[in-house]
Amino acid sequence: HFDHIYSYDNAANNNDDNTNVQDVYGNIPAHMRMPLHLINIPISAEEDHDGNPWTMLMENFEPDDFIVVKLDIDTRSVDMPLFRQLLENPKLQELVNVFYFEHRVQMDEMQSYWGQHSSGLTNGTITGSLEMFQSLRKAGVAAHYWI
Repeated sequence: HFDHIYSYDNAANNNDDNTNVQDVYGNIPAHMRMPLHLINIPISAEEDHDGNPWTMLMENFEPDDFIVVKLDIDTRSVDMPLFRQLLENPKLQELVNVFYFEHRVQMDEMQSYWGQHSSGLTNGTITGSLEMFQSLRKAGVAAHYWI
């Protein structure tokens, strides 16, 4: 049971201005509709910006709240800076209990899904990714990646 679910839609950055709120809510089980807050604004990696999800967390929640974050923006120029902000900000680390992130690293098996290494859509190595997640875990954030 979640008290609140905040979902930021990245429609503007994905050139998808046809996000249908009715479709979003229609695909969610009834018991999860009330806690859902669909925030249909472009995501920003700029610190202290209204479109930066970390800004909303820091302004509205306390360390004793249980916060789960799934970061899946699919726009490297936005999701990687947000990931780094969490890595570098102890105040954010105090707020976020569980963190999920699809870090698109250069992994041969995923090229057909994420793009060729030369495309610029992937960044880093599996080892580097694991080291970043380990840093979050050492800071007390249960950090997980998926592919």
